[in-house]
Amino acid sequence: MAVSRRTGWIAAGLLARLLTVAVLLMSVRFILANYIHWDHTQGIYKLQSYTYVVASAVVGAAGSVLQIPVALYLLCKSKRAIPSAMILDISMHADIVISVLLASGVGAGFGATNDVLRYVRASKWEGRQQEKQALINYYNRAIIPVVFLLVGMVLSICATVVSARLRARAMND
Repeated sequence: MAVSRRTGWIAAGLLARLLTVAVLLMSVRFILANYIHWDHTQGIYKLQSYTYVVASAVVGAAGSVLQIPVALYLLCKSKRAIPSAMILDISMHADIVISVLLASGVGAGFGATNDVLRYVRASKWEGRQQEKQALINYYNRAIIPVVFLLVGMVLSICATVVSARLRARAMND
């Protein structure tokens, strides 16, 4: 049994959404697990940009999870009929919003980490080299979840391309 092109595109979009959810949840887990073991601080080294990165990853994962039933519906219906243009419109616009949100989270994460690392390395830490090294290690580890967020953004853009292609095909049919 041959798979039609439309079914293949829908399956690719479903796979991209599933991978997006997995990668974004890994990003959130890595951000929340990154901390410094100091007795005298209560997280003052954590940046507000990291809160935004977590929020964008959670909202992006939630949006992708909400898109999965739509993709499953389209996958099941694609063998019998052309999907509704309204469903494809909503799916495409939701994918665009998710992609833009994730892109802003990636920019906030990389930008804040780069700026603070530059500041920590340039500051004078007279007699507190251990604290300086702890901060440098923390911010270097903070890059890892932002890279996962970047991968999630790329996968979300792939899902957006699939949604736009399916929408264009539905308009031509």
